[in-house]
Amino acid sequence: MFIKELHLLNFRNYEREELQFEPGICVIRGDNGQGKSNLLEAIYCLCFARSFRNYKENDLVRWDTPYYYLRGTIFLQQRFYKLEVGYEAQKKRKVIKIDGKVVKRAGLEGRCPLVCFVPEDLELIRRGPEERRRFLDREISQLYPLYGDWLSRYNRVVYQKNRALKENWHSAHSGEFLKVWNKQLIYFGSRIIKQRAHAVAAWGKLAARNYSLLFNKGPRLQIKYVTFLNKDLLAAQPEEIEAAFKARLAAAAAEELQRGFSLVGPHRDDLSFLLDEREARRYASHGQQRSAVIALKAAQLQHYNQQKEKPVFILDDVFSELDAQRRQECFNLFKDAGQVFLTMTKKEAGFATFRQQFAVPSVFHVQRGRARREE
Repeated sequence: MFIKELHLLNFRNYEREELQFEPGICVIRGDNGQGKSNLLEAIYCLCFARSFRNYKENDLVRWDTPYYYLRGTIFLQQRFYKLEVGYEAQKKRKVIKIDGKVVKRAGLEGRCPLVCFVPEDLELIRRGPEERRRFLDREISQLYPLYGDWLSRYNRVVYQKNRALKENWHSAHSGEFLKVWNKQLIYFGSRIIKQRAHAVAAWGKLAARNYSLLFNKGPRLQIKYVTFLNKDLLAAQPEEIEAAFKARLAAAAAEELQRGFSLVGPHRDDLSFLLDEREARRYASHGQQRSAVIALKAAQLQHYNQQKEKPVFILDDVFSELDAQRRQECFNLFKDAGQVFLTMTKKEAGFATFRQQFAVPSVFHVQRGRARREE
């Protein structure tokens, strides 16, 4: 896969811009605050009709303008697609088109192999469970179109159940009332668990190999999905997971009524990183933790490659967080992507060497929301 062209109108700090890209590595250079990350965000939004950041839709609209509009062409699955995403701020209305036809789903989710690596991801191990769940949900939604629907419905049910628990904990009939929510929690939650377990298992095997390349005499990396269910059930059929989920909900019913919120479900699960069976968050060095995340990101790319579609890889200001050795190791793992977009500051050391070593075909300089190709 690769992005061929991108047209931006009123997106972030870009008033109007039209860019042409080639397969391979594309470096986007410029000082901080000029729009480098916004350009990567536009590419991501074109493919998935949402930002990789946790911003509201109105935040993507250029200041004092009524809408934003993105249009681009991508090459995917042996053909070209024309993508369009538009959003009207006042009406809060988004329109998504693929080849001129309006679609309801968020762009090419489930079909578009794209991996995004932002500086916050380097701190994934050190952050809390909520951040790791958000990471899982963002990445898995790109792989499986139904996952986003299940997650949206599940989160809505958790919210409704929590309201019911807070408002009806003293009621003699609250147990019967909550059965309605629990039934939906079991259905959608079981499918979320199954999909998470499948993705983490695939990534974990590849990440362990990548980490051993970064530290050939170092500890062994394991990445595990931590859920409330028995480990054996992660390879079970959805019906078996549903039965175990139902039993756990029944066992926790009294405590949930007492505490006033939902205690059981994938909304409380986590992603665990282990080095030689020891929790990396507690025992690994900062460098080892970051290398584990790099190994995981490379695993996501390799997972796409196994499906015979080379992905697009976005690195947003990640190099500034790494020393020279880690940069080299990082790119040795990532260089096989179909197309790579990465940002660098103008002061980034070793750029000329990097450009020559990896035969970078295109470089853009960004200044005040304008991007110009460097010769």
